[in-house]
Amino acid sequence: MGRGDIYLQPDAEDPVLSPDTVLGIAAAHTDRAGTVSEVDESGGEARAYLLDGGVVVKTQRPHRLRPRTSLAKEARLLQHLAGPLEGLVPEMLGYGRTTAPEGDVEYLVISRMPGRATRNMWVTGAERRELLRQTGRLLVGLHAVPLAPLLAEDGLFPANRDGAALRSRLEARLADVLDVIAGRPGSWTLPVPPERVAAQTLDLLPAQFAPVVLHSNPGPTHVFCDTAGTLTGVIDFGDSFVSHPALDLRAWPDPADRLALRSGYLDGTAQDAESEAAWTAAMIWADMAALAGSPGLAEAAAADLAVRLAG
Repeated sequence: MGRGDIYLQPDAEDPVLSPDTVLGIAAAHTDRAGTVSEVDESGGEARAYLLDGGVVVKTQRPHRLRPRTSLAKEARLLQHLAGPLEGLVPEMLGYGRTTAPEGDVEYLVISRMPGRATRNMWVTGAERRELLRQTGRLLVGLHAVPLAPLLAEDGLFPANRDGAALRSRLEARLADVLDVIAGRPGSWTLPVPPERVAAQTLDLLPAQFAPVVLHSNPGPTHVFCDTAGTLTGVIDFGDSFVSHPALDLRAWPDPADRLALRSGYLDGTAQDAESEAAWTAAMIWADMAALAGSPGLAEAAAADLAVRLAG
């Protein structure tokens, strides 16, 4: 578990809601909901009840409550994105808390994203590159939304608004990666020590930048596509925060995927030197994480990391 993943009440009970409870929650916000067809626990922090009619009831799992994840935050952001990204993010139908036979329940009622998570689809070659370019364009839209309505005094959205805060965030994430590398002898294959690479990465970060709202992990788990490999949208905004846009471009483990994502994001425009340096830092972080935890991508990550360090 990383330094940012401390669960606040690890011993709390985690009951699965009855179909009657789920349907009662959904019916309070929409008339589209049918019977419960599936219960999905793959997200870890939340449990998703999939209902006929294209409706999802998402509940916070009490023993997985952590500071950086919030259904209330997700509800606010989905409302905010209803115009600029309509059809590419879930429709927010309702949010609240209720007392049920199973206990107190925090919930979010949203529409179900068409298609399936990219990690569960076989998309390769030109189709995969195009999917990633489309995802890059979606992130442009996300990063362009106004921040003021999100940054209310309740502090739902953590914000890194300057270089010092950005450095602190990345320093913690790199420390997590270094811990994993240290616990897996042989995972690090470069001649330069990983601690030195981490220090060099932090030095690349800008002192000032224009912060944007980030998804946090717009990778293969949360990016959805259809059977043709066409982007249908992105889900799960519970970890969203405000920081440098480059941090949303590092979520795909394969360096080739990250390059295609960035190609779509830039769409032929040039970055200034500071933005380029921040992107390089994000790429190095992602390469180090791949070396630490994705053996199948170790060779590609090491090769890309060597390029970043040489640049």
